[in-house]
Amino acid sequence: MKITKPALLMLVMAAGVPGGCAREAAVSSPPPGRAVGSVAPGCDPAQVGVVWSGITHETVLEHVSLFTTDAVGRGTEIVDAPVTAAVTGVAVPEGWVRLLATDLGAEIGGEVHTIRASRSYEMGLGSWGEVDPGISESIAYAGVRRVSAGFTVACAPAVSGTLTAWTETKAGGLMCGDVAPPDDPFTQAARQYCPRTPDVSPSAAPER
Repeated sequence: MKITKPALLMLVMAAGVPGGCAREAAVSSPPPGRAVGSVAPGCDPAQVGVVWSGITHETVLEHVSLFTTDAVGRGTEIVDAPVTAAVTGVAVPEGWVRLLATDLGAEIGGEVHTIRASRSYEMGLGSWGEVDPGISESIAYAGVRRVSAGFTVACAPAVSGTLTAWTETKAGGLMCGDVAPPDDPFTQAARQYCPRTPDVSPSAAPER
């Protein structure tokens, strides 16, 4: 038998940034031993222009916590992999990550983010549909819509590398016992961490 439940739970996941202040994006370094170019003095992507290529978008979960009951409490964090805005393939001056993100945003027609105001996520967890009463686990998550793109800045010499940042952040939750599968990519990714989910195959349907 399946039951219908209203919204159940409000959870808070915090991974502290001191004072909740915004953080400048870090510039990651390529692996040791890989040849890395540098930027000539005075090279300014805002002045000479940027050519973009190979733009990709991907839903990435940064934090996932598993809760084993419907009660409010602390879950077990099973994913802790925050996405950091970065340039790889070339050593760039401080401030280039943000400049490149602004230019990429103009290229794709939306804002590209490199910093967060805080690493605290407030998540509402609930269900308004059918829930399998034998499955009590739930998942809380936070993630980003990561964007990566190759760039070339037309200085002399030209500067090429890859920018990684994000266009969207999202935090939420789901009940593993929800019968209806989620319809958004973040919740779909989070559901994969459920230890069990309802069997919705035709053979599992009750006889009438």
